[in-house]
Amino acid sequence: MKVCIYGAGAVGGHLAARIAAQFPPGGPHELSLVCRGPQLEAIKRNGVKLYRGDEVFTGRPSVATDDPTSLPPQDLVLVTLKATALPAAAATIERLLAPDGVAVFATNGIPWWWNKGLDVPQTPLPLLDPDGELWTRLRDKTLGCVIYSPNEVIEPGVIRSNIKDRWMIGEPDGSDSPRAHRVADLLQSANIRGVATTDIRYETWYKLLINYALNPVAALTRLPTANMNANPDVIALRKQIMLEVIDIALACGTDLRGKIDLDEAVTPTKRSGSNRASMLQDVLAGRPLEVEAILGQTVALARQHGVQAVRCELMLGLMRGLAESMTLSS
Repeated sequence: MKVCIYGAGAVGGHLAARIAAQFPPGGPHELSLVCRGPQLEAIKRNGVKLYRGDEVFTGRPSVATDDPTSLPPQDLVLVTLKATALPAAAATIERLLAPDGVAVFATNGIPWWWNKGLDVPQTPLPLLDPDGELWTRLRDKTLGCVIYSPNEVIEPGVIRSNIKDRWMIGEPDGSDSPRAHRVADLLQSANIRGVATTDIRYETWYKLLINYALNPVAALTRLPTANMNANPDVIALRKQIMLEVIDIALACGTDLRGKIDLDEAVTPTKRSGSNRASMLQDVLAGRPLEVEAILGQTVALARQHGVQAVRCELMLGLMRGLAESMTLSS
């Protein structure tokens, strides 16, 4: 199988290290990476390395490039770009796919394909796909992916991750498809906990519940997760945000009530240690923020369904302001 990781940053680098460690060049899977800058140069020189707890994974892809048009048609493209970069990459991803190939979008927040399979107008989401490029080109060639795996690039070509991780793969329309199982099987063959699901929207809301109450708060306070988890005021705010997201999810058809331990979701005992939330990493690095995918589209759904979500609205306004300030200072 020809496998391409499109956007080998923190998440993509994690996948690359584990797949390349299990399947070196010349094996049953040909792994290509698309990345750029210092990350690309480091991977070309030294391969990619992942520190995961006490484990270390190292490997080299068959190809690492910043020019995806140089690659042959791919059976599987694992897209790990930020949501903000996806519309501009739609045509390139479409050309990269083999006729029966599939793209798996591992993104935070509400994904661009959200309306597919729902009893709503089959149209793109303007906040996430303003010109409909992703929807037009890729909606029938796409699988959703929700990941539970905090990752951070600690130096070019080197990623640090928590030991606990899970990668949920599912069809946007909720069907139980062979292609979702093939992707999950590939991940499992690389000792990655890949799971095929027929309810990727449940997984999306569950992850969003955590993300909405974590990422923007981290970006605004500049606090690592361990510090947020030790601050009673921050903990109380994050729980209130989670309750609002539960209400929004319910209005959209996903019932999280009674299935979430808010104390565990806010201050998890099952994931020890500290890390910097991805949106805080982006703020510190001056990168574009996934405001609309995590916050904007969630609030849009709340408004659409008449759900009062004052704290979510407040966080959206603040984060849009932060994103604007970063643009002005760049």
